[in-house]
Amino acid sequence: MRVLTLLLPCLLAIPVSAQKAKPAPKAVEADKGVKINWDGEWSLHASQSDKIDEQIEDYLKDQNFAMKLYWKKKLQSACRSFNKLDILAGDSFAVTMGKERPIDTPTDGTEADWKRSDDEKFKVTLTRNGPTMIQTLTGDGYTMKYVYSMRKDGDSLALQATYTHPKLDNPFSYKLVFKRND
Repeated sequence: MRVLTLLLPCLLAIPVSAQKAKPAPKAVEADKGVKINWDGEWSLHASQSDKIDEQIEDYLKDQNFAMKLYWKKKLQSACRSFNKLDILAGDSFAVTMGKERPIDTPTDGTEADWKRSDDEKFKVTLTRNGPTMIQTLTGDGYTMKYVYSMRKDGDSLALQATYTHPKLDNPFSYKLVFKRND
């Protein structure tokens, strides 16, 4: 009886240890080599975008009357909304915002010249990093930075625009969302 009591735990353990070990779950492979397609025509998705005039009013609410008028004019001139966006990607990027002249820039960060339709001149650079593209326009005394972020679906992108000026304490920023036209 004593031998049976000693052997019983060993006999019960055999089926457990004789079972096949379950294979470890396969690691989910990261999407390597996913090509981001910037090319195409894009339309503004207004319901997901900021209303720029409201953003400007809110940004300037603590300014005195004269400064509010001055900065409102400056911000409205520089921070524009547009209903469509055209991107032509290749060795360089040509980005057309609405009916504006195309901004043609090399993708390696090399500076290019661009003149807006109102004849204001800018130095422009563009860099890409995966699903993000950063376009920086340096004008007369201020900088506009456009950060384009491709969404995972590849059919929409967010554009975060930031206006900085040395005489402003904080940068002014707004977001526009675009959907790819089919």
